[in-house]
This record gives sequence, C-alpha cells and structure tokens, in this order.
Amino acid sequence: MKVSVCMITYGHENYIQQAIESVLKQDCDFDFEIVLSNDCSPDSTDSIIVDFINENKLVGKIKYFSQKENIGITPNFVFAVQQCSGEYIAVLDGDDYWTDPLKLQKQVDFLEAHNDFSGIATNSLVKYEGSTKEHLFKSKLKSKLQTNDLLESRHFHTATFMFRKAVFKNDFPKKVLSADRTLFLLVSCFGSIKLLEDVTAVYRKNEGGISRQVTSKQMKLDYVIAKYIKNYNTDFNIYKLKSFISKTVLDYSHKIYFLDFAKASSLLLYSNFRKKNNVYGKIKSIKHSMKLVVNNFTKIRL
Repeated sequence: MKVSVCMITYGHENYIQQAIESVLKQDCDFDFEIVLSNDCSPDSTDSIIVDFINENKLVGKIKYFSQKENIGITPNFVFAVQQCSGEYIAVLDGDDYWTDPLKLQKQVDFLEAHNDFSGIATNSLVKYEGSTKEHLFKSKLKSKLQTNDLLESRHFHTATFMFRKAVFKNDFPKKVLSADRTLFLLVSCFGSIKLLEDVTAVYRKNEGGISRQVTSKQMKLDYVIAKYIKNYNTDFNIYKLKSFISKTVLDYSHKIYFLDFAKASSLLLYSNFRKKNNVYGKIKSIKHSMKLVVNNFTKIRL
C-alpha cells in the first residue's frame, strides 16, 4: 500500500461523510486506504460511517475501528497510525476535508523524488463555524521547514500533512495535549518538511477557541514534548520550545492552578533568558515574560 489516510473522529456526525468523500475523490496512480478510528462518539457518527461503508461497498477501502470507550484524542491517533499499512501517511480529522483531488499525488511525487524530506504539507483555507469568515491558514509560506522552525507558530494545518510512516515511533507520547505539534517535531527529526503553496484542504475552526475550556492541568501535559523530541534530536533550541509551552499554559488556560502557574512562570523566565544570546535580548525577554506572568495572574485557582 502506498498511502494510508489516517482519520480520527469524535462527535463529527455533521462532517464525517464530507471528510470521507473528499478522500475518495483523490485522483492518483497508486492505491490508498482510509484508516478511520471513532473514539466512542456520543452522537450518530458511528452509524453514519457504517451505513456509508456498506452502501458504497467500501469495506476493503476503509478500515474502520470503533472504540468501545473513549480513550482520548492522542491515544486514538496513535492507535490509528499503528493500523496504517501505507508507506506514507496522510492525516485528516473527521471535521475537516480536502479540496484538491490531486493532493495525495502531488505529495507522494515530491517525497518519492526527495529522500532528504520526511514530510510535506500545503496551505489550507480556514472557515469559521457559524460565520462566513474565511482566510488562508498562512499568507506567506516558508518552502522548507526544520525542527527549529516548528517550535512556536504553526506553518500549516494538520489536514494537509503527509509523512513517511517509517519515521513514526511507537513510543509516541499518548498524554500530550498537542499531538499534532509533537508529530510535526518528531517527523522533522528525520528530514526536512516541504511546504507547497497549493490550497488543498479546509480547516473548520470554532471561533470560541481552546481557552474557553482547557485548564492548566491539561496544558501542562505538553512539557513532555521537549523531553521526547530530545530523544531523537539533540540539536534544537529546547529553551525556545519550553518557553513556548510555558507561554501557552499561561495564555490559553481558562483556569490556572497555583503550582502550574508557578512552574510555567519560572520556566518562561528561565527559558526566555537562556534562549537569547546577548545582554539586551536577555533583559528584553525578562520584561516581556514578567508582563505575561502579571497579565495572567488573575486566572489562578487554588
């Protein structure tokens, strides 16, 4: 099998059929499969998938797994990847969809011709639920990404990503919150990541955002990422990554517990200080860090 499309879903009854159909519309000169894992959705997602597979005689094309209990986003993703038999794995969540029928062909052609690249992604269109608002994920793309490019801001959305299955490791941490960031960093440890200008997917976004629901107890799980990536790449700016994770704990947590606040604040100050090479940069980083700490002080919960 050349490509496995790894799709996880939870509560996507309004979107899952469109996601599957967008994959089936792919026009390519190789075989591909869809590996779909449903994390015990509480709605009609399961029956919609089963009916769609049976009505369209897709039992061989779609490998469907329905979890008996909810295991969580990251464990479900790791499970799905481990069921993939393709040389390359393309990722698509059940509430997004592809818009370019040549997406897989373009990406496979590139990776086949460039052995020094371990992954490839493209631009995408962001659409906001309940609104007509939409925009490109990135207005300007960097053509080639390496580990240090992926430590902070996102350059592409997960729905456009393809990587070589050989670089995925079975010790992938299942307790991180940001599985996609962990995946991008892991893949970058084994080669560069190519970015194409093409818009190949739609990313559905809830305008409410993560900060309305996530607490520091969840956000702090991402500290594991720095230690994990260091196992496969010791030559990256680990302080930059720790600084970014600390910033997300402070900025994006709806509620911050005191010990988490103390850890994030101290790590932010220390990491920002260490990642700068000159005195002016260090002083400026301390001022910026203190401002962030003070701005989020009111979120503390005992």
